[in-house]
Amino acid sequence: MSVQYMERVYNAYSSIYDFVFGKVFQSGREMAPALLNLWPGAKLLEVGVGTGLSLPLLSRNVEITGIDLSQKMLDQAQKRVQNLQLNHVRLLKMDATELDLPDNSYDRVLAAYFISTVPNPVQVVEEMKRVCRPGGYLVFLNHFLSDNPFVGFWEKIISPFCYRIGFRTDLNLHTLLENTGLQIDRLERIDFLGHWKAVRCINPEKK
Repeated sequence: MSVQYMERVYNAYSSIYDFVFGKVFQSGREMAPALLNLWPGAKLLEVGVGTGLSLPLLSRNVEITGIDLSQKMLDQAQKRVQNLQLNHVRLLKMDATELDLPDNSYDRVLAAYFISTVPNPVQVVEEMKRVCRPGGYLVFLNHFLSDNPFVGFWEKIISPFCYRIGFRTDLNLHTLLENTGLQIDRLERIDFLGHWKAVRCINPEKK
């Protein structure tokens, strides 16, 4: 699927996204602050900010940039920012595979329920690494391919069908990290079975 296709899909989701996915993914979003370990004045980038569901859970004494490909999702996020007076947040329309942001400009980068929605997750992670300072944290909240062979088999079978509605079910965490030169610093289960995970990586020193 192309970037343009995914943009159309999430534009279509914009008006119902909070109703469909708000409570379902809330427990994972609530884990983000502890994993990010922010401090006053820290700079955070959220890629795939969507309708901004993570924003109210994060500290108001940090600088937050949220980017998304879908303008209609960003419109919903902007309403949330205005209603809650989140004056420390700026929202930008941007393709995560080509971030129009300087190198080493963020202390933390968050991808909440996003990395399995993009056509090229490796390229997105490489961009996340580029804009994150060395030693900063990259935090992923996401579904990843199960280590259980039976469950993983069916996740691979249904993935092409799921991708047509906006996400893939066969993204392998270990392969993704291997291909992007990242290592797990902290890993937590989000759901009881562990198919959804909260993963923190430390951005390595640039070579």
